[in-house]
Amino acid sequence: MKRFLIVSAAPFEIAPLVQRLEKKPIDFKVAECGIGAIAAATKAHELAEAASGRHVIFVGTSGTFGPFAAPSLCTASRVVWLPACERLGLGYGIPRGTLHEVRLTPNQTQSLTADLPAKTVVCSPSISLEAGFTGDLQKVLDPALCVENLELFSCIKPLLDSADCVEVILGITNQIGPAAHEQWVKFHRNVADMTADYIEEKL
Repeated sequence: MKRFLIVSAAPFEIAPLVQRLEKKPIDFKVAECGIGAIAAATKAHELAEAASGRHVIFVGTSGTFGPFAAPSLCTASRVVWLPACERLGLGYGIPRGTLHEVRLTPNQTQSLTADLPAKTVVCSPSISLEAGFTGDLQKVLDPALCVENLELFSCIKPLLDSADCVEVILGITNQIGPAAHEQWVKFHRNVADMTADYIEEKL
């Protein structure tokens, strides 16, 4: 029997899922990475220990750089550290011009997320209010295929090194921009339910 670890930034993101899994004969436990990149980085070692020998499902919310009409789910094909100042050409990373990324290669024979659209997850220390990409970045990243999540980059590598399998399910709650928070408030409960529906069906 598989042993699962459900990772989220905060309990409300997985509350509907936990309620459903508790009614099933599934070996699972939950862990919080905390809200934001710094919190997730400080928890990374602890998360890796908890993930050892388990099938990890990272659950969270995200904003899209592409069009947004309604909440939906996606998974991650790669995870990129890209603060807004670098993305907008107002600063540069170290070494200059380096794109720090982690690529995910799901095991197709076990994947829970094979039916979800795969996105590049852009991670930043803060929520972006501007969706622009510098011209150079658009040579290697398609903004329409990118979503923003604060926590994933900070803990994904330790999880991949420790777990049997790591899968990512993100609910898209908003479009990146000035109205992002209001959209997130409106839709974050919806995507928590959508995530629970999706995982319950797959398990």
